[in-house]
Amino acid sequence: SPPGVVDKNACILPEKINGKFVFFHRIFPNILIDFVADLDFDGKTKWLPGEFAIKPRSEFWDSRKIGVGATPIKTDDGWLLIYHAVGDQDPSRYKMGAMLLALDDPKEILYRSNKPILEPLEFYENEGHKSGVVYPCGAVCLDEQLIVYYGGADTVVCAATANKDEFISELKNSGSARLIPITIEKI
Repeated sequence: SPPGVVDKNACILPEKINGKFVFFHRIFPNILIDFVADLDFDGKTKWLPGEFAIKPRSEFWDSRKIGVGATPIKTDDGWLLIYHAVGDQDPSRYKMGAMLLALDDPKEILYRSNKPILEPLEFYENEGHKSGVVYPCGAVCLDEQLIVYYGGADTVVCAATANKDEFISELKNSGSARLIPITIEKI
């Protein structure tokens, strides 16, 4: 980050695009994207400039600030990016959304969720250090199952799931894909 700049929510795309590493990071309020030739940062003369931006949308649930939560997953339909956001309509609650980015140009948004894919509704997402938070930390696909790992209320680690193909189809067709929290029943 440039000196004195708060830069959060960083990840690197798991493969190079046109011979360059792709960085996602957040400088309020945007997700920033940079393409860099190498990972040699000395902390004094070279930093990520924030070349491209994915911005909050003023009329949607993600209108205040957005940030990458999990490294994007490569799918046949594009890079699946799970992100967190806060909206002006509900400014104290962090919710999750999803985007599909073009495989050959990840700064191009192909599809974006019109509604949150997960909201803090469970008690463990509302009781803790910071109430009203679901914050993605990682995501994987196991066979056809999408699993998103997230923090609840900045206190507990949680997971939510969806069928990957159904999730992507819903994201593409209606913008309203959903994740379902995984719960463990007491034995």
